[in-house]
Amino acid sequence: MKAGRETADFAFDVLHIGMDMDFHHPRGRDLKLAAEVVDAFEHAREHAEIFVQNSSGTAFSADELLDWFLLQSQTTIADHLPPATLEKAEETGGSDVFVTFPIRFQPDAFHMRTEDGPQDLSAIKLMARVTIRRKSQ
Repeated sequence: MKAGRETADFAFDVLHIGMDMDFHHPRGRDLKLAAEVVDAFEHAREHAEIFVQNSSGTAFSADELLDWFLLQSQTTIADHLPPATLEKAEETGGSDVFVTFPIRFQPDAFHMRTEDGPQDLSAIKLMARVTIRRKSQ
């Protein structure tokens, strides 16, 4: 089971659709990713290991970074859904919703390869489609 991917009544499936990032770098949001990072994300959005944890050197995918965020913030996907989303899913048995997960980083936490080499992330918005499924009772 993945971190934060279910509640007592619902399970959540995540499909990553995009990201927007800012760096601890003078060009910040205007800094472009290295071509191989863009290519890896475009071809394997869920599994491309493009985020590197500085302390361990471990590469994370978007899905793993979302798990890390949910564990660090001690939240579930349900905590990040728009109001009334779960009520609607309760009525219909499930639904899809687009969600942006905003994650902030201290310097020296995670980096990505950019056109200026590896640069520390300041913030990232992971954009995803979340499918909400009512769990069988």
